[in-house]
Amino acid sequence: MIDAHIHLSGSDLYPGVLEEGDRLGVKLFVCSSVVTIGYYPTFERISRANDDLVAVMGRHPERIAGYYYVNPRHGKKALDDFRRRFEDQGMIGLKLWVATLCDDPLVYPFIERAIAYRAPILVHAWRKTVGQMPYETTALNVANLASRYPEARIIMAHMSGQVESSMNIVAPHHNVYTDTSGSPIGGGEVSIAVKRLGAERVIFGSDLHGADLASNIGKVIGAGLTPEQNESVMGKNMERLLAEVAK
Repeated sequence: MIDAHIHLSGSDLYPGVLEEGDRLGVKLFVCSSVVTIGYYPTFERISRANDDLVAVMGRHPERIAGYYYVNPRHGKKALDDFRRRFEDQGMIGLKLWVATLCDDPLVYPFIERAIAYRAPILVHAWRKTVGQMPYETTALNVANLASRYPEARIIMAHMSGQVESSMNIVAPHHNVYTDTSGSPIGGGEVSIAVKRLGAERVIFGSDLHGADLASNIGKVIGAGLTPEQNESVMGKNMERLLAEVAK
């Protein structure tokens, strides 16, 4: 199994993550640094956090792969840093959070670089009834981005928080995947995503350290999938994306 959505806890892995992965059969965790560095971090703060992730990758090269987290408002110096982290330090993807909407033109150079690398792009997406953040991406923004860049490999995190509407919005865009993370997401939501998108476009993610690995695996078990669908969601889909990343 592959968990395609976890975070560092401060500067390191949350204690016990690898041991829990061993116990439950998760061979690889794909990680970003974003949770503890603020919604609109400076370039220097992001650089330190990405340094931390590179160090963790170096300590656990067979177990941890890294998304480069970017605040697209930092422009060329961030784009140059993305190139360095990918080409020289072995990162495998791009993570967008809430510093900008994912379809803001500020993001386009990073998407184009990710396309050149054939790298997966994990996009935080959430649609709230109240408390929506100013630059918090929704499924509509993801669909806009996917339409502009059909070559991009986009993973819409958390099913955008509202599975019924979000799956309908992104279904026509075959370069959009969704992950299973998010505390309101359960087995029923995983089942809907598989029915609307196909099992080949749903990817397991837990959102550790803010969630429990076992209960997130339980969502997929509880979705009533066939063995083949379960294998696709729990590892094969992400394995395929990672195999296509430029080395």
